Amino acid sequence: MIKNRSYTLLHTPKRAWLLYVSIVCSFTLHAQTKDTAGYKLNEVVIEQNKQIALQPSKKNIELDSMVLSRYSTSSLADMLAAQSTIHIKAYGNGNIATTSLRGGNANHTAILWNGLNIQNAMLGQTDLSIIPTLFFDNVNIEYGGGSALWGSGAIGGSIHLQNNLKFDQGIKTKIQLSSGSFNTKKIAASVLLSYKKTASSTRIYYTTSNNNYSYKDTTDKENPNKKTTHADYVMKGVMQELSVLVSPYQKINTRLWYNTANRNLPSYTAAISKQSQEDKTLKLNADWNYNRRKLNATVRFAYLNDKLNYTDSLSNIFSKSTVNTFISESDNTFTLRNHKFNFGVNYTQYQSKLPVQLNTLGKEERDSVIEHLQHKLALFAAYQVSLLHSKLNYNLAVRKEFTDRTLIPFTGNTGIHYQLFKQIALKVNANKSYRQPTLNDLYWPQGGNANLKPENSYEADGGIEFKKIRNALSVSFEGTYFNRHTTNWIIWLPTASNFFSPRNIAKVYSRGTETKTELAYVKKKLKLKLILNTSYVLSTNQQSTNENDNATGRQLIFTPRYSGQSTFIGTYKNVTLLFSQSYTGYRFTSTDNTSWLNPYYIANLKVSYTYSFNYGVVNFFAGINNLFNKNYTIITNRPMPLRNYEAGIALQYNKKNNKL
Repeated sequence: MIKNRSYTLLHTPKRAWLLYVSIVCSFTLHAQTKDTAGYKLNEVVIEQNKQIALQPSKKNIELDSMVLSRYSTSSLADMLAAQSTIHIKAYGNGNIATTSLRGGNANHTAILWNGLNIQNAMLGQTDLSIIPTLFFDNVNIEYGGGSALWGSGAIGGSIHLQNNLKFDQGIKTKIQLSSGSFNTKKIAASVLLSYKKTASSTRIYYTTSNNNYSYKDTTDKENPNKKTTHADYVMKGVMQELSVLVSPYQKINTRLWYNTANRNLPSYTAAISKQSQEDKTLKLNADWNYNRRKLNATVRFAYLNDKLNYTDSLSNIFSKSTVNTFISESDNTFTLRNHKFNFGVNYTQYQSKLPVQLNTLGKEERDSVIEHLQHKLALFAAYQVSLLHSKLNYNLAVRKEFTDRTLIPFTGNTGIHYQLFKQIALKVNANKSYRQPTLNDLYWPQGGNANLKPENSYEADGGIEFKKIRNALSVSFEGTYFNRHTTNWIIWLPTASNFFSPRNIAKVYSRGTETKTELAYVKKKLKLKLILNTSYVLSTNQQSTNENDNATGRQLIFTPRYSGQSTFIGTYKNVTLLFSQSYTGYRFTSTDNTSWLNPYYIANLKVSYTYSFNYGVVNFFAGINNLFNKNYTIITNRPMPLRNYEAGIALQYNKKNNKL
């Protein structure tokens, strides 16, 4: 039994499509005008990033290819937990991991892949534990609201996953093998074929683990030493990229990303668990870029298919859900002397299939679904001007989105970056952002609320930057203060029918400070680097959700006030030592803040040795996670592993190829 429910954009789909097609075609026809003056085959098209080009006033932290290579056997969740102050809410090792950025929840962090939002439209969040770090060349963390550029969900911040396929690099192959505690096996391989006008990259990985780690149950005084059961998992995936340099000014990129994860989910409160979850994702992405003189035009397309199959035979839950997302976008930047103008249009379509009933054993009922179709059209524009010999940069961005289900607010961002002295810069930024209710919020069969409004956010932040280089020593520091009010915050509450339903009832006030300090020393074959990140976040409820709730003025649950992270990297000749340590403060587990989880320090150590020969590199590495064997939980009743180990080898072959 399939029920169809379709919602039409603005009730005038033909007009919306006509507007979109006309704008895209006008840019495309203009950009395709042939210009052969000064034609050079070896010139490479440079794709501007509107995130960097149009918003210098925002706080950004870049994790480049060097950082990613050190975490090539880790998930995105593990790397962000070790290299940033983003609070990762991990529900156990190998289990679901989401983000909390600047006091927001998982729905308030936008995840973008090469400029397009890949959040699951049904859940409004992305499981970072099943995203392999090795699939990306660059990861950028943008702090603060960014809906003016990225749309729904960019309230706390954005995480940008980038692929930068380069030309004329020759042939590079790499295979990586590792083994670790809990019978964990990992294998990954990549092949890069890069010529003057074409480049292809293939990356694959396979990870399997029994995941039967030990932990201490502090609530059981008689038998505290326990081991996780029914927690094994298998994860695998492939990413294929192809890039063609059509001319010195035009480039076409295509990408395919397929990922699967099969996990048994343990229960730490019951003797037996029959829970399991299967995730399958297929992401297709293509873009065409034209960069000539004053114009940089990009047209992007994407198709995202997300499938989730959750079963719990003990509770008679059999849930299958599918979301198909289609995205097309035209993004254009025009430069005129010290002025930059960015303008474009984005069209997104969501198609979801939701289960009709969950608590049933009948196959016919299990296979019954309700389909929903939504369309969204967005118009955006941005402007940046550079004054006072590039000392002062001002930017402004605006966005308006249209859909039939909810009235999406007008969003905007404005900021200033001022180079006060040679070593000191000041920045200030203000934005209005929003989050669209998810498809689950609107249509979940047992409690969805089709009358929900989008969450609204108003934020201001400011900071100071200091950078100084003297001989072999360099020092940098960045301090930021932010202040954000969010209204219409969606929260699921119990109803008289004994199930939960979402309501626009909460108001949240988030404020705090962030710092980042870097010290680097380089002399001959010795390289030393120390990074220290700190975060203080006060994110409090401003309105009670019911008459018996004593949550007003209290910290949000599972949101630490204090967190910090430090990393030391030392390299001498062919040996590299990486030591990282993170601190996470108290997390309250009740809305009235009367119960909490204790703070914890987690330290990790990794050592690697690199040997180079004519056409390749061999890298041996070994690591210890949770070095000091701390017993801790991030989420209630979800203990994390004690001390565990990993060791492996990576073989890389490089060959320069000058052929076309």
